[in-house]
Amino acid sequence: MPGVLTVREEGGALRHVFEERAVIGRDPDCDIRLASRSVSRRHALVEKTPNGWVVRDLGSANGTRVNGARVTEAPLVAGAAVMFGEVEALFAVESREPTGAGRLLSSSLSVPPARKARPVAVFIATTAGVLVLAAATIWARYCDRAPAKARSVAPAPAIGGS
Repeated sequence: MPGVLTVREEGGALRHVFEERAVIGRDPDCDIRLASRSVSRRHALVEKTPNGWVVRDLGSANGTRVNGARVTEAPLVAGAAVMFGEVEALFAVESREPTGAGRLLSSSLSVPPARKARPVAVFIATTAGVLVLAAATIWARYCDRAPAKARSVAPAPAIGGS
């Protein structure tokens, strides 16, 4: 089951989901990047172990706290409050098992719903609709132009035999 860190920073909350491990810090190469200057470039590591999830401080200047206590390494349980410097986060474990209607729907379908295909189908249908409308507009403008000029019929030359 994946780990989840909900980070409260700069007036908002971001939810980060990770499978096995996540490096937290200011460095652009970190899995979870935090902007606060109280966070070191490579601040901490959250990792799944055979015994559960743990957080390890990576020698940060302002430390890592779990439920208020400064730690170098500590187990993480669902609902644990974690501080990276001055940045607050809440740890959780995401369940992959669908609940309620999702479970009913997945058990009643022989083929699981293709959620990734929906945005592609919407894009294709929208693009096709726009192209059809554009073609119809061009055709209508072409047809609405001035009517074809009538050719003047010249009188037939007189055939005279006399």
